[in-house]
Amino acid sequence: MLRTFIQNRYSMSLQIITDAINTRKVIRYQYNKVGEPSGERIGHPYAVFIFTSKAGAISTKVHIVQTDGDSKSVIENPFPSFRMYNIEDLTNVRILENIPSFGEPFHELYRPESPMYIDVIVKI
Repeated sequence: MLRTFIQNRYSMSLQIITDAINTRKVIRYQYNKVGEPSGERIGHPYAVFIFTSKAGAISTKVHIVQTDGDSKSVIENPFPSFRMYNIEDLTNVRILENIPSFGEPFHELYRPESPMYIDVIVKI
């Protein structure tokens, strides 16, 4: 039931990100969260999953290896590096068809068997 709600609420972004993960395509997106730069970002999407915090809050997260664009933390965490976003904070998600697909070797910090992905929607 929760999964269906999430898939319906964010279906456009979720579908584009799912397609990009399945085809290993690069995406362009905007991150719209208070206190964060809202410019465009570019990255390799790795996973979409339902996350439950220690406090019990449930959200849908997207793991993306950001490769370019706006970032408040680029100095501490230079590109390419993993970023985790709430799916509802991502807008204008587009697959960049003119950029080659990404593939193995995947990012050194990617752990596909991580317990974080226990309720995965899609992942590499």
